[in-house]
Amino acid sequence: MKGTRNVSQKRKAEFLSYGIKRQKDFGFYIFSRVVIAVTIIAILFPILYIFSISLRTKETLYRDTLYLIPKAVTYQNYVDAFNYAETHLDVSFLEMFRNSIIVTAISIIIAITVSAFASFSFSNFRFRGKEIIYTLMIASFAIPVQASLIPLFFIERDLGIMNTYLAVIFPYIGFTIPIATLILRSFFEGIPVEIKEAARVDGVSNFQMFLKIMLPLSKPAIATCAILLFLETWNEFLFALIFLQNPRIQTLPVAIAKIAGGRYLIPLGIYAASIMITVIPILIIFVIFQKWFISGVTLGAIKG
Repeated sequence: MKGTRNVSQKRKAEFLSYGIKRQKDFGFYIFSRVVIAVTIIAILFPILYIFSISLRTKETLYRDTLYLIPKAVTYQNYVDAFNYAETHLDVSFLEMFRNSIIVTAISIIIAITVSAFASFSFSNFRFRGKEIIYTLMIASFAIPVQASLIPLFFIERDLGIMNTYLAVIFPYIGFTIPIATLILRSFFEGIPVEIKEAARVDGVSNFQMFLKIMLPLSKPAIATCAILLFLETWNEFLFALIFLQNPRIQTLPVAIAKIAGGRYLIPLGIYAASIMITVIPILIIFVIFQKWFISGVTLGAIKG
């Protein structure tokens, strides 16, 4: 009888603890979903509201400020934004797009290429001072961008590259290589050693291993780097403002700042349309690379 009673009491305790656990899990489930929903709304609402303003007519722009969906839709603000840039900034939006694309594309390609080679070396080779060099590279994160502005200005002035694409490409590459190296080295070190040893047994050289094995396996990490570096360079404002004084080679963030702080009173609808014109490429890039970006983040979290 005692044995049966103990078993029944044990089962009852397990049942009660299971019920409490289920209640805790359900409460955490509801709480986490509420937090996620609030975060998504906080992120998307400003973008959706600016997009709503960019589609409103002049009559409804200030009258229906509390409505997210405009009652009257027009695309004239986008046409006026292109015309305003050509009239008041002496440069078209297409030229600013071209400048931003050239600067961003060259910076990302060079930064990821250099970081990939550096990460492969850090993760596969042993050489004197390896960790010291890597630590100093990562420690460069602590250097404020503003602290390097004046030295860079004099260096670029002496080199004669002011008001050229190189004036911003060089700083962009230098400031984005550390973060790309950090991501790629962590990913390379997570690749199983057996794959590398099998490649060496087959007589594959280090360069062939890097090109044919490491790079194909690291597509998620490269996509993650590409998105992060794209956001960093596409939205960069300070270097572009100081080093690119010629309006014909200025990037989109500088143009948007000039539109907002110009001498002329610009309608809010045109300003909102200008902002959306700069945001659309970011959304397109993320949609294209989101599969690999999410895979890279997930793999990094698992390995961590």
